[in-house]
This record gives sequence, C-alpha cells and structure tokens, in this order.
Amino acid sequence: MSNNQLAFIFSAFTSDYADHPGRNITGFESVFNDFLLQAAASADPELANFNFTENTFHKDELLTQYLTYIYNCTVSLLLRKANVFPVMTAGYSMGIYAALYDSGSVSFETGLTLIRMAYQCMKASLKGKFFGMGTIIGLNEQDIRQLTNQSSLRVEIANQNATHSFVVSGYHDDIQILLALATSEGALHTRELGVTIPYHSGYLIDGSEDFSRMILQLKISTPVTPIISLLDQHLLTTPESLSEEITRNLFNPLNWFLTMQAMQQHQISGFIECGPSKGLARNAKFVDGIKFFPLSSILP
Repeated sequence: MSNNQLAFIFSAFTSDYADHPGRNITGFESVFNDFLLQAAASADPELANFNFTENTFHKDELLTQYLTYIYNCTVSLLLRKANVFPVMTAGYSMGIYAALYDSGSVSFETGLTLIRMAYQCMKASLKGKFFGMGTIIGLNEQDIRQLTNQSSLRVEIANQNATHSFVVSGYHDDIQILLALATSEGALHTRELGVTIPYHSGYLIDGSEDFSRMILQLKISTPVTPIISLLDQHLLTTPESLSEEITRNLFNPLNWFLTMQAMQQHQISGFIECGPSKGLARNAKFVDGIKFFPLSSILP
C-alpha cells in the first residue's frame, strides 16, 4: 500500500450490516465494542444493547447515525494502527463527523455531540412537518428538475452520485410522488431512504443557524489530514473551514460525483471505504479510473 496515495471515505447513516467488512478483521470486535461502550456512556446508554444481527436500531435515526459513526471510527483506527494512512479524507453526508475524528480535529465524544446537536436542531426546526429523502437512478438532473417543476413538488436535489444517480430531499408526500413519476419516466431504480430529515436542502436553513451557534462551545482543531468538501471540492485545512463546512453541509446540496473526480485530480490512486456497507464503492463504478481497496486486502 505504500506506493498508493490513499483516501479514506466515511459513509453516512446505514442500518444494513449484512456481510459488513469488519466481521472478519482481527481486532475489529474489540475496538468497536470499546467505542460502543464509550458512546453508551456519553451519548445514549441504549447503544450498549446493540448487536449486528438482532438489535441494530434500524428504525431509530439518531442511534443509526451514532452506530455508523462508531463503525467508521473503528475502521479508520484499525487502518492507522496497521500503518495505513490517507493523504486525504472525505465524509459522505453525515460521514463528515467520522472524517473530523479521523483527522484529529475532534475527539470521539465531540463527534457524537456534533451528531446529536445536528439531529436535534434539524428535527426541532421542522416543527412536526413530514419530510423525507429518496434516491433516483437512471434519470439525469434535467429530467428530475422537470418532473419536480411540472408538478410543483417541494423537493430539492440533495446530492449527485453520478451523471444519472441522485439523492433528493423534501416533503415526504412529494418525495413519494416524485419517485413514482421518475419510475414512470423510465428510472432504473427509486427508493425512499427511510429518514425524516431532509438533509442537504434549504428546508434546514433555520436549524443550521441554531447548530452553528451551538458548535461554538466545542473544540475543533486543525486537521492532521485534509478533508475535501463535498460542497465545492476545496480542501478543508483549518478549524474555521471545518466549522463552516459542517454547518453548510446540512442545508446545501452535495456533489459526490465531482468530489470523486476532484480527488483523482489530487493524484489519489486508491480509496478505502470505512463504513459497514459497500455503497460508496458501488457509486464509484460510474467514475472512470476509481479504485477501491477492500478491507480484507489491507487488514488481516
């Protein structure tokens, strides 16, 4: 691995642990359980009851975010203990908090606090209204905007994964209408994401203002490893830029497709997905020249 310019990639919330890559890695269970107990003590005692097969908390959005963060942190720590170091990192959506931890910008507990603050601020700002998110594969941006505008749907594009792969956020009923319209229009695949917060959309501007004020009390340090922005593909190298990023990340659309291309331009030759699924590696199939290393090829 020493001849590769590596980037660590941190996934967003997921509750799919089928065939998760850590299950066959030496030391994974010990490190994961240590983090889990720390999180149970500082964030939510219910986390101590988690297991990968019978109690995954897949219907609890906040616990799911905690658990994905814990998983990301576990893998990145094991990689660094094995002397595998990135020259750059990226956090997909809420994966930004694991990128902050990996870079040394925040402590493990501060990362948990950021997740809780963001979730609670966003949830409170929605005032009980029903929102959601969904994915559309097989249509381009113009197609999706046309469907949205024609039916006056309260939906925004939240992220672009590829030229014909998008994530949308908005009012729950309108998300369902858009996904049905997209299927009729010829989309290859549509899916609701099962969340109630419309991340990366303008609906979260009010909540992000509260979040921005709250994080002033937290310590965010200069990152050891630069983190690339999914908003504008700039490298984040200062505490100030990171604080701004995690606030803007909530209410601005992301572009994962452009971010992967930008990392290639920085001479990144290989990527390691640190989360429990292979979703980001699957997304990368739409970007020419992207190489993902499976954890099994790096960690014993």
